[in-house]
Amino acid sequence: VQVRVSERTWGFNSPLAHVGGRPTTLRKTSDPRGSGPQFSSLGVGLNPIGWPAGPVAFALLLWGFRLARLHRSVSRYAKYWSVPRGEPDGLLYVALGDSAAQGIGASTPARGYVGLLADRLRSRTGQPVQVVNLSRSGATLKDVLAGQVPQLAALHPDVVSVAVGGNDMLHPATGAFHDDVAELLRQLPPGTLVADVPYFMHGHWERDADLAARDLARQTRAAGLVAVPLHAALQRLGWKAMATHFAADWFHPNDRGHRVWADTFWASYEGSPGSG
Repeated sequence: VQVRVSERTWGFNSPLAHVGGRPTTLRKTSDPRGSGPQFSSLGVGLNPIGWPAGPVAFALLLWGFRLARLHRSVSRYAKYWSVPRGEPDGLLYVALGDSAAQGIGASTPARGYVGLLADRLRSRTGQPVQVVNLSRSGATLKDVLAGQVPQLAALHPDVVSVAVGGNDMLHPATGAFHDDVAELLRQLPPGTLVADVPYFMHGHWERDADLAARDLARQTRAAGLVAVPLHAALQRLGWKAMATHFAADWFHPNDRGHRVWADTFWASYEGSPGSG
């Protein structure tokens, strides 16, 4: 989405942050009736100091600023996870995946589901836990296979989680997805927690995501790994979750949403043979 206010523009890519398939642009123009500038695309008047009048305009401005902050968090969170976090000489937890594993949408990187899982591992085991987060924002299955999985062999992790596939839904290719999942699962160590594809709520994105989630879960179970039913967990939240569990882009989970991700991973971990 693009939000333009006083000649400043912020741009973001999201399948949900568009109106009629086009970026939303707010342009400041003059009002011929003398009441001050307006947002020409919405016809919202501005008060004398240049701020939009009315709750709708204010909400749009607030949304734009939140999108900008979310966009800026990508580099900050990547820097945070560029080094191991936590305490050495205990359990080693390695996370693979995309922006969700980076914690994008949460108020801090540690409040993403990876950080929350690490906290629960500490509480459950009483041991120190160190996190190596190999995930990258924007990663697809092929990216995880090429850049993240090869690093596992040298790490010897005690716990591994994988959540990837959401970005593949933006340009789905069913045959390629199935084959990439099969190759990913073949290379993962025993006991790996593998989430299926998140719930996309509506349109062809959800139809594709539902099929992909079923395929990923089926292959995960067949490979003897731990299937994490993320799609079903998010689907149970319903449409209200758009207002309560998502960040400003309506794509990434917020703090509350990341807790749902962590709860779902944790339930699968506790039910797995190696959790003791």
